[in-house]
Amino acid sequence: MSEIKVSSIKNINNYVEFKINSSFESPILYLKSRKDESCSFRIKPQKLSKNEVVFHIPAETFSPTNIYYDAYLEYIKMSGDFIQDRIRTKSRWQRRFINLLNLKHQKVQHFNQEYLITEYFAVGGYLAFQVRESDQYDSLKYRLKEMIACLLVPFVYWYYKDSKLTYEKFSNYARDNSFYYFTYVQKHENNNKLFYVITKNSPDINNVRPYQKNIVYFMSIKHLLLIIVSKYFIASESKGHVYAWRHNQSIARYCLNRKPFVFLQHGVLGLKQVDKTFFANNRLNHADLFITSSEIEKNIVMNFLGYQDKDVAVTGLSRWDNFKNVTKEKKIFVMPTWRAQLELLTDEQFLQSNFYRSYCSLIHSDKIKHILHQNGYELHFMLHPKFVRFEKYFISDDESVKVFHQSEVPLDKELKTSELLITDYSSIVWDALYYGCPALLFQFDQEDYLQTQGSYLNFETDLKDIVIKDPRALLDRIAVFLRQKEEINLASFQHKYFAYTDQDNSKRICDSIGQWESSYQFMPLYKRHFLKSRH
Repeated sequence: MSEIKVSSIKNINNYVEFKINSSFESPILYLKSRKDESCSFRIKPQKLSKNEVVFHIPAETFSPTNIYYDAYLEYIKMSGDFIQDRIRTKSRWQRRFINLLNLKHQKVQHFNQEYLITEYFAVGGYLAFQVRESDQYDSLKYRLKEMIACLLVPFVYWYYKDSKLTYEKFSNYARDNSFYYFTYVQKHENNNKLFYVITKNSPDINNVRPYQKNIVYFMSIKHLLLIIVSKYFIASESKGHVYAWRHNQSIARYCLNRKPFVFLQHGVLGLKQVDKTFFANNRLNHADLFITSSEIEKNIVMNFLGYQDKDVAVTGLSRWDNFKNVTKEKKIFVMPTWRAQLELLTDEQFLQSNFYRSYCSLIHSDKIKHILHQNGYELHFMLHPKFVRFEKYFISDDESVKVFHQSEVPLDKELKTSELLITDYSSIVWDALYYGCPALLFQFDQEDYLQTQGSYLNFETDLKDIVIKDPRALLDRIAVFLRQKEEINLASFQHKYFAYTDQDNSKRICDSIGQWESSYQFMPLYKRHFLKSRH
């Protein structure tokens, strides 16, 4: 395989220009979409000489439905062989300039939304492009904040060098495992340096007000400073959620990618195979300590994600410590999970999906309304946060069916106070079973789901008693449950899938982190780069 090296990259008007200092026979630039091959495209050279090839990539050729593109050069060797090689750079300085300091990017309009086309060098120095929506954090204001944070580092490093950051989805919530772990530390460790990152307009801002001393507002100077100097992150979401979403070119992002990470998890692994984000061999996003809830889940993390025994702790989830016996209400809670193939659909495409049609039919079913009225029950429907833009299409036409947004009612409250949960492949089923709430898995698209997403558990053997594929069978099962209070064997599920059912999960997590921290070889970034420069 030949080495295809980039000599320069420039953003000019409405296209990206980059040069390769080599001569090739019939070269073609191939931009390969990581998600949908049909969105990949090829570009002919703008200029071809003996020692240089120049390409101009029009910004509008990138599809906004595909986030990442990898750059390849296709050419013919003297032997006549067709070659396709990835384009890369070995220059550390070129990589750092493009990834950290490049401020000029292409902009393109799609469906009245502005998108940015940003070039960057991925792991290994390979050239790639990202397409993302433009947002408020692209303004000069936040670049200036980051510069100020960098200037402050020498003055405050020794005070904050042992600090840790925790956060939740998009740093906008305080209701999940990160929050409950954070509150445990605040109550049990004096003068701790665990900081909670949250947006100022978060719907959960009142939850963290009692701990104001350890609260850091998202994208503030202090937040950016702590990303740079903190010791490690502890969170229920990936490291990308502690910074502006999909903003990959900045000094803060560079430091973030290299921080050790304790993964508290958002849920329990089992029903949905995860992408490679959290695989042990993912250089930037792997977990240095992976929190699980049972030996079954630990084996999944080791066998499928590639972690070693010492990197996985069985503790239970910290949010389960908040469980208290509460009065059940006469209601059914319905919350399906998201689908990767639906996330980037247009509104028109979503309305044609089986997902929309199935759940819209459920909440508008005459039979479900009759069942609810007959038994004096309500049905509460809530979408996954990734589908928030589609919420407007789920409208109730009956007083017994109510549609909620996650900012309106805490998810754990719905689980604890409902008499029955209906979901599909969501890990909230484990929370429901932990809280003693019977659950049914409505999997009308199971065959398609197993092909596109996959499961670590076998639906036909492990969960056959609660899986339902047919919509009519689901309505019949609901009617039987409300009429006879049909019992699902909760004890057998709890015994099999939970190592603990007490309220000491946060304590076990804290102990596990302490053991991991005492053995982990921490090295500040400045030392790491000093050692690299010597070699």
